[in-house]
Amino acid sequence: MHLRSTLMATGLVLAPLAALAEGRQVQPISFLTWPASNYQHYYETSNYIAESWRELGLDVQLDPQPFPSPMLSMWFTEHKFDVVMSVLSGSPARLDPEFFTVNQFARINDKPGGGNVGGFQSDALEALIPQQRKLYDPDARREVILEIQKILYDEQPEGLIASVKNTMAINTDRVQLDNYQPSPDGVRSIWNMLNMVSLADGPVKLGWTIDQDSWNPLVFKTLEDLDRLALVYDRLVVTGPDGKPRMWAAESIEVVNDTTIEAVLREGLTFSDGQPVTAQDVAFTFAFLKEKEATYFRSTLVSLSDVTAEGNRVRFTLTEPSASFVSQALGQVPILPKHVWEAMEAPQDFRNTEPVGSGPWALGYWRQGQEISFTRRAEHFMAPKADLLMIQFGSAEVLAAALRTGEIGVSLQPIVPTVVAEFANVPNLRLIQTQSNGHMSARYNIRSEPFSHKALRQALAWAIPREQIIEDVLGGDAIAIATPLVPSNAFWSDADLAVQAYDLDKARAILSDAGFTWDNRGRLRYPE
Repeated sequence: MHLRSTLMATGLVLAPLAALAEGRQVQPISFLTWPASNYQHYYETSNYIAESWRELGLDVQLDPQPFPSPMLSMWFTEHKFDVVMSVLSGSPARLDPEFFTVNQFARINDKPGGGNVGGFQSDALEALIPQQRKLYDPDARREVILEIQKILYDEQPEGLIASVKNTMAINTDRVQLDNYQPSPDGVRSIWNMLNMVSLADGPVKLGWTIDQDSWNPLVFKTLEDLDRLALVYDRLVVTGPDGKPRMWAAESIEVVNDTTIEAVLREGLTFSDGQPVTAQDVAFTFAFLKEKEATYFRSTLVSLSDVTAEGNRVRFTLTEPSASFVSQALGQVPILPKHVWEAMEAPQDFRNTEPVGSGPWALGYWRQGQEISFTRRAEHFMAPKADLLMIQFGSAEVLAAALRTGEIGVSLQPIVPTVVAEFANVPNLRLIQTQSNGHMSARYNIRSEPFSHKALRQALAWAIPREQIIEDVLGGDAIAIATPLVPSNAFWSDADLAVQAYDLDKARAILSDAGFTWDNRGRLRYPE
């Protein structure tokens, strides 16, 4: 049953409560969303929300666009939307509270390519950002993070929907994975990818619906791009499934004082072109990405003042204490070869489709929109057990069929809810479920009307049919959320913030109290 029919059946379609008025009619709302043919559950989620908002008198027009292009550009660079169906993936590195709060809503990230895609501005939030960074004691930092969540709960820069339980799968006739490590990113975790063994001739074949958007560490925007870059580039530390940093290219990390961190580089690292990895490469990388304002790392490196190298040691000097610097900067920034990047005149324009890295795999080839080949580097200190071949599929449904027939051995794409129960009864399919620390939301563009009106954003929090979306679209494998730090991230999440129940009367009352009215056709009008 469609949402509108359900609302009518339950008597929730009510006449506008406010008196008629002559304020300007709220203009049509462009809702940027995912194409139904490739991402049915994302599209349907946005459709359920749009139908509900129409009951409030809004003219909501869905704008499905192909992903990644042009949707990513419209979302992150051009900001060509009033609302966007935002899906932010979970990962161990994102267990630190900064990504889903600071990275998404700080002023510094209100730039093309930045995480603050809606242009949210809050003096109260800006005051708390440096406060929480200075606190190395987790309990003290948590108190500030709770205050940040309360600000976001009041301001409603996004209409939070749900955090999903992802189901990925392995065809055990094709791939063996021993010692699976539970992680927010499931089988995508590098700790699991390293241990995959092909039981067929050739590489482990993995299916995904998302192609690489950019191989350039300066301009990429998404976690999916970072995950694949992390296969070919080393980092100083890598966040473990428990959210704690584990030594990687660094032999040790020492917090010398509140604003000084020193890393000792592991010996014997080499780039894929045979050149040794040195502390000079590490220092160059951080200074280079900071200077060029690398899109993904702009907020992460804001507190970096200086970086120097001597022998196998790298010293990072910060402008102020930063509790997240080790996990967010040292744990995510890819180590670049200075001899490749230093003399480049326009590095932001470099496609980098033959990347020189020191990671566990080397990029064999990239056939855009088709497949990506990764060749294992047997000499790496974390040598993988197999080559990888990532195959791109047009939809999750086609990918699932390929997994069942053995065309691929692993689904990196979550299995669509409609076939999870079916796959559970297939003997050679191993299902792996993980509760994501990511979430889905309707992200508002606050730079202009109508979403510059706080009351409208607050009202719409009560007009998102979360439970119906969870049951009808997501197969019950999700939880409704009230904060971007979701319940699975228990230490940081504010459990006292209640999810708004679905209540259109409450939404109308908030709008009416703020001076919004409706015309005789039920269309919403601005306050006079």
